[in-house]
Amino acid sequence: MTSGGMCPPGSSVVTWDLLMPDHVLDLERVAEASAAIPQVFLSTPQYRSEGLSRLLGLDVLLKVETVNPVGSAAGRGAEWWFECHPEAHRIVCPSAGDFGVAMAFAGRTRGVEVGLFGPLSADHLKVDDLRRGGTTVQLDGRDCVEAAVEARRYASVVDAEFIDDGAHIEFVEGSATIAAELGEEVVDAGAIFVPADTEFLPVGVGQWLHQRAPRTRVVAAAVGTGPTTAGAGDSSIDQRVHVQLDAIREAQQALSRHEGLQVSAIGAAPLAAAAVAGPPIRGTKVIVVVGSRGLD
Repeated sequence: MTSGGMCPPGSSVVTWDLLMPDHVLDLERVAEASAAIPQVFLSTPQYRSEGLSRLLGLDVLLKVETVNPVGSAAGRGAEWWFECHPEAHRIVCPSAGDFGVAMAFAGRTRGVEVGLFGPLSADHLKVDDLRRGGTTVQLDGRDCVEAAVEARRYASVVDAEFIDDGAHIEFVEGSATIAAELGEEVVDAGAIFVPADTEFLPVGVGQWLHQRAPRTRVVAAAVGTGPTTAGAGDSSIDQRVHVQLDAIREAQQALSRHEGLQVSAIGAAPLAAAAVAGPPIRGTKVIVVVGSRGLD
């Protein structure tokens, strides 16, 4: 699945065999990822927000994943993938969003060429920023599916490796390090709200929590219209919530006003989802993963 908040869950052209319930996350591999991922992506801020707790009527603990070189939680998985694939030399990714930004950064620091493909509707601020940094970005197609098809075709032509975030377990393991850092905070949490711009983020967090803190509900929050559903085939995610743009904007404003955080739409989705959560979550402690920085 492509990332950056531009593509809804389910729009991927790849299968999710690695991320389905029959795949059990190896916690030793998660520990190895924590030891290998550069420190700048680890030990991210986590703290109780007094202002947001009063606003929502919940005990809100924030886990802020935006204070790093790529501005999102995707950096962990990208760094771990490259650590596990030192032979990589030329890569094409179907993302001009957070996943693409993270892969471009990780590749650039290792001297690996990373080309990105995204739909014509991609965030042009991120695209411009990527191009200024020297990354080749091609926009093609009406949506992420068409862009991914073109990216795969191009990779075969130029003899590059096609890397989609849904086909490699390293992205799940890297994301699981977020949950591992929460420690005892998850034990008495009623729920954790995680952005669902990429599938590997809620799956990684969810699989780790369901082994270590199975009573904590895992809620994947996406932007846009759609039903609130159960895990939809993945037992690591208890609920999927689609949040309307008006609620997203309110959450962005609240994060800016109370915590000084400038976040993207998908970065605000978990807080927006928590704001409308009902029983049995209401009145309990919740963890909100702020996973994507906004660009002015």
